Amino acid sequence: MTRHRVGIAGLWHETNTYGPHPADLAAFEAFELLTGTAIVEHHAATRSVIGGFLGHTDFDLVPAFSAGAWPSGPAPAATLAVLLDGLTGALAAAGPLDGLLLNLHGAMVAEGCPDVEAEALRRIRALVGDIPIAAVLDLHANPSPEFAGLCDIALSYDTYPHVDMWERGKEAAELLALALDGRPLVTVVAKAPLLTCPLAQATDAEPMRGLQARATARARAAGLLRAGVTAGFAYSDVARAGMSVLVVADAGLAAAARAVAGRCVEDIEAHADAFTVERPGAGNAVALAIEAARAPDRRPVVLADLADNIGGGSAGDGTALLAELLAQGAENAVVVIADAEAVAAAAQAGPGGRVRRAVGGRSDRLHGEPVPVDATVVSVSDGRYTTQGTWMTGQSFDMGPSAVLAVDGVRLVVTTRPTPPFHREQVTSQGIDPAEAGIIVAKGAVAWRAAYPDARTVIEVATPGACAVDLTLLPRTATPLRVV
Repeated sequence: MTRHRVGIAGLWHETNTYGPHPADLAAFEAFELLTGTAIVEHHAATRSVIGGFLGHTDFDLVPAFSAGAWPSGPAPAATLAVLLDGLTGALAAAGPLDGLLLNLHGAMVAEGCPDVEAEALRRIRALVGDIPIAAVLDLHANPSPEFAGLCDIALSYDTYPHVDMWERGKEAAELLALALDGRPLVTVVAKAPLLTCPLAQATDAEPMRGLQARATARARAAGLLRAGVTAGFAYSDVARAGMSVLVVADAGLAAAARAVAGRCVEDIEAHADAFTVERPGAGNAVALAIEAARAPDRRPVVLADLADNIGGGSAGDGTALLAELLAQGAENAVVVIADAEAVAAAAQAGPGGRVRRAVGGRSDRLHGEPVPVDATVVSVSDGRYTTQGTWMTGQSFDMGPSAVLAVDGVRLVVTTRPTPPFHREQVTSQGIDPAEAGIIVAKGAVAWRAAYPDARTVIEVATPGACAVDLTLLPRTATPLRVV
C-alpha cells in the first residue's frame, strides 16, 4: 500500500466585521501560531480538527503551519500578509506533497481582503499545483464558489455547539485518501441568500436538524459522498455571507451533486421563517432570572448575553446584564467581563483589597456604558486553564491575567482577553462552582451550552452589541440578503 505524503496547514478566524477589536498578530500569537512538529504537540490527543487529521495513520503526515485566533474584528492587512507568507513559506519548506489537509474557518475577513480563504487557496494552488486538497470549515462558514472551486473536498462541521471537530478532520482525511488512490472528487457549493441569527442554528433543534437530515438523505439517495448545510455567519458584511450547502461527490457525479445542492437550497428557503428569533431585553430577562433563581429546582439560571457573543466576535465587555443584576439586587450571580484595566487594579489591590472603578463598556458604546462598582478582590490568577469539555478537548486556553471581584450579590470575573464561554473551566479555574450559582451570565448564543449542561433555566436575552438578535440593526454595505 502506497503511503502518501500529506501536508497539514490551518488558518482559522471567524471575523465579525462589526467587532471592535482587530485580529492583529498578537491575537494569533496568543491563541495559535505554530509550525512543524509544534503543531503535533499542540493537537495530538485533542478533539480538534487537526487532531482528527492526525488520527489518520495511513499517511506520512507533514505538519507545516497552523494559525488561529478567537473571533473578533477583521485582521489588519499587515497581519494577513504575515500569516499568508508564513503559510506558503512553511508549505514550500515542507517539500513535495501528494495531498494537503486544511483547517479553515470559512468566514475570515481582513482589511482589503473580503475572502481570506479563497485568497489562501489561490496562493496554495500556485505553490503545490494540482494535488488533492481537503478543507474542513466551521458550521458558520461563508464559503464562496471561488473557494470551493479551488478545493477537491470541502466540508463543514455538522454540529452547533461544535462537538464534531475531530470527526470532521478524520472524515476529511478519509475522503482525501480516496482522491489520492485515484478517485477524483469534486465539491459543489450552492448559496442560499439568507442571513439567520446563530440562536436559530442549533443542530439538535429545528429547523437545522431537519435540514441537515434531509441533505444527508438526498446525498445518499443520489450515490454522493456527503452533503451538509452550512449555517453561515451573519455578522460579516461581505457578499459571500448567507447559508450554504456543500456537497462532495465523485467528479463524474458533479451534475447530480449540483442537483442535490439545489434541492437543499430550496429546502432552506422553504423553512426560512422558522429561523425567526425574538427575545426579551435585559431588564425583563433579569427580573425573570431572579424569580427563577429563588426556586432550588430552577437554578442555576443561565442568562445568555446574545449580542455580546464572544464566540461571534463581539467585545466581551457588554454591561447591560451586569447593570441590571446590580440594579435589581440579584444574589449569587456570576458574570465574566473582559476589562484589562480592572484586572490590573485588582492585582494592585490584592485579595481582600477593594476596587472602586467603572467596569466594562470600554470597546465602544454599542455594548453598553461602563458600570461603577465598589468591589472586594476575591482572587487573582494567570487566567489559564485546560479544558476537559467537548470543544477542543484537552487544549489549553489563556484569558490573560484575571481576577474575581465581589460586588454585592455578584461575583464578577474580569479577564484581560475576551474569551468565549465554551468551557466550564473558564469559571471553575477561578474558584467558582457553577452548580452552586444562582444565576450565570454566558456571553454567547448556543455554544455555551456545552459548558453548562446542568442549567435548569435558560433565558436568552436580546442585549445590545455586535451580535444583535435583530440582524436588521446592523448596517450592510455588501450584496443585499434576506434577513430573518
